[in-house]
This record gives sequence, structure tokens and C-alpha cells, in this order.
Amino acid sequence: MAAVAAPRWARAQRLDSGMRELANIVLPASLGRARVERVAADFLVWIRDYRAGAEMPSGYGHPRTQVTPPNPSAHYAEQLAALGSPMRREAVERAITDAKADRIPQRPDGRHVATDLLAFFFNSSLGEDFLYDAKIRRDDCRGLANSAKRPEKFS
Repeated sequence: MAAVAAPRWARAQRLDSGMRELANIVLPASLGRARVERVAADFLVWIRDYRAGAEMPSGYGHPRTQVTPPNPSAHYAEQLAALGSPMRREAVERAITDAKADRIPQRPDGRHVATDLLAFFFNSSLGEDFLYDAKIRRDDCRGLANSAKRPEKFS
């Protein structure tokens, strides 16, 4: 049993520490350390809970049912290892260039862990709040009582 569990545990530990290190490089420093750590932790949960083939919302005007593609994290551990330790911004930039990732994808697509982490953040409620510098909290219900009020500043 230990022979089966130990490699998975070690891989999870490397992925966890590498993702936190990467988040501190690619995410905006103005988020603050606590928020950066939270985004990294949330991304790891998203990876763990990802289910390929799950039905996705089709959206308004798109009646065709779509399913999630294969898990984009298949190569994250090796991509993080290739960035070295301690991780440097230059190594991340070079890896993104080598992966031919010229933009942040709409959703994590597996091209590179760095751009997938950025996609996860900037397409999240927290990322939207950061971009607009307002506590929009699109995934929360603010209720009708305060719907006429402008959202508070994000900072």
C-alpha cells in the first residue's frame, strides 16, 4: 500500500510547492501574499476535482451540449520541475515562449502551467474584482437591497 501511496503523495507535494512558487512569480504582487497563496491553493483544488467529459454550460445562444476536455494538468509536474528551484521569472518567461503560448487562454488548456494558472485567476470572480478594482463578487448574490449601490473598492 505504501508503495502505491508514496509516489502520489510525493507528486502532490511537489505540485503544491511548485504551484505556490509559480503563483508568486506570475500573479500580480499587488494581490498580496495571502491572496496569491489562496489562488494557488484554489487552482490545486480545481486540478484535483477536475472531471474530463463533464457537461459544461452551453451559454446563451449556443444550444449544443459541450463537455470538458481531458485534464489539462497532465504535464504540470514536469513543467514545474523544468522551471528549476528556486524558480526565476526569466525561466518562466522562456518556458511560456517555448510553449508558444502567446496569450492567456479562456480556460486552462494544458499548454503551460503558468498560462493556465493565469487563466484560472483572471477568469475567476477574484480576478474580475482585481481587474475592475471593485468587489463585484460575480459568484455571490448581493441581494436586491443593495443592488443600486456601486461595489466597494477591491483593495
